[in-house]
Amino acid sequence: MHGKLVIDAMNYWWEADGVRDDLADPRTSTSEIVQAFLPGSRVVKAFNHMGYHDLEDEARPAGAMGRKGIAIAADDPGDRTTAALLVNAFGFGPVVAGPLAEGVRFEPGTEPFGANTSADELRAMLDRFAVSERGRTVSGARAAAPRRP
Repeated sequence: MHGKLVIDAMNYWWEADGVRDDLADPRTSTSEIVQAFLPGSRVVKAFNHMGYHDLEDEARPAGAMGRKGIAIAADDPGDRTTAALLVNAFGFGPVVAGPLAEGVRFEPGTEPFGANTSADELRAMLDRFAVSERGRTVSGARAAAPRRP
């Protein structure tokens, strides 16, 4: 995987995967853990917050009514651009959340997770993360202790 761009569309789902402290640590996003396992690659988090059936059924051309948004998080701005082009080509409006650490804003347990909504509403959901219960937990944990992986 050295030098490859990896789109992380996975989710740690405690209900199915069991409770794992390493994956539930609020100091880091699961995609940062994936990045640590693939140090020679560049990881982008995308396509994980919308259900697979919605990804299949909801694709629309740019400018179409009812086009849905897909969030993206990546450390490299060029990788964010590449992922945004892919999201757009797949029929969704790209919404850049920021660096890979910001992928925590659309993981399970957040407002955008499972959302099937417009890019504008998705952006608003991502912006509300800081005042959500999960957002306060993440912020507090990150402020209190160094981040890992």
